[in-house]
Amino acid sequence: MLRRAWSEEDNQKLQALVASGASALRASVALKRSLAKTKMQARHLGTPFPTDSERKRKLAQVFKHSIDRARSPGHGPDTYE
Repeated sequence: MLRRAWSEEDNQKLQALVASGASALRASVALKRSLAKTKMQARHLGTPFPTDSERKRKLAQVFKHSIDRARSPGHGPDTYE
């Protein structure tokens, strides 16, 4: 198997994908790299992908916020913003 060096452009794309919240799998497909190498390079650049527990915690916060907002006055099913 041939090894392809990470170009500066590849590194910038990877950092942009991480910053935008893309999953490691999505980034690996976009960059045509293995999942393991994509995760490793992101860590090497100092922009690691969130761990599964971090992602789950973030999703739980977003879900809780949306539930709280839906229950607050003026945000019922018949109210439009």
